[in-house]
Amino acid sequence: MKDNHLYEKHRNRYLTDPAILKLVKHDMTYILGARCCDGVVLVGDTKITIDEGSDYAYGKKITRPFPNGNVVMGASGIGGLYKDFSNRVVSTIIEMDAHKEEYSPIVTEEQFGVLVNKVIREMHTDYDKDRHMILNNLMVICASRINGQTAVLTIFNPYGFPEPVDKARVIGHGEPYGALFLKKMWNPRMTMEETAKLGIFVIKFIEDMKIDNSVGFNEEFLPQVYCVPDIIYPKRALNPSKRKIQEMLEKYPIRELSPDDVKYYINEVSSKISDFENLFKQGKFKL
Repeated sequence: MKDNHLYEKHRNRYLTDPAILKLVKHDMTYILGARCCDGVVLVGDTKITIDEGSDYAYGKKITRPFPNGNVVMGASGIGGLYKDFSNRVVSTIIEMDAHKEEYSPIVTEEQFGVLVNKVIREMHTDYDKDRHMILNNLMVICASRINGQTAVLTIFNPYGFPEPVDKARVIGHGEPYGALFLKKMWNPRMTMEETAKLGIFVIKFIEDMKIDNSVGFNEEFLPQVYCVPDIIYPKRALNPSKRKIQEMLEKYPIRELSPDDVKYYINEVSSKISDFENLFKQGKFKL
């Protein structure tokens, strides 16, 4: 039976059958990643769908798997699925560190991409007949600085294939609502700070205008902003020493903006959202 091609095609029909794919619920998410003039920034909302979409909670969607690591990841889709993916990545790296004589250390973005691809492909095998959950509920965006100099933005699709991003990309079903603002207001010459402000504006705009009630944040879980800056070495430092590299890592740290910084940005963009609302309320925006 298992060798029967027609049986296999029927058994795996959920991979392509639109009627079945529609039954799979998606988390609403808005995570913006952008390759800016001074590094890579990730900005995400914190509202999470629970109880089959009938209720909401709040939590972090962007994580740094290792506290002092050089990778920051965010995901759209089912939270538990992303947690499983993240745990597998961490476990794989820990295992590689414990068996350095058998495995080469990850020192390039390409090697990390191969690792993530392997993890996602293994998830497909382990989930077996439930792997449609991966195909419809897992999209990963990653900001990294593995080479110690240039920050890199990468998106991993549900099949595990990496897609380098050199501009701005959004994952999550909230993407269409902010597309106009990104298209008209963002450009690669913007800094991480300017882009973070734009990302927070979009998230707050979606929430305040009640465009979709499953994108948002609260006082405890404010929008998340992670900055992964490029490291600019002096021209004379063609082959920097370990000490110099450590100095530059401390000078340009990977960091998550503090709640006070995020609140400051929220206050700055709030007046702009009010301007939009007033145009509609006063009837000054007409076709």
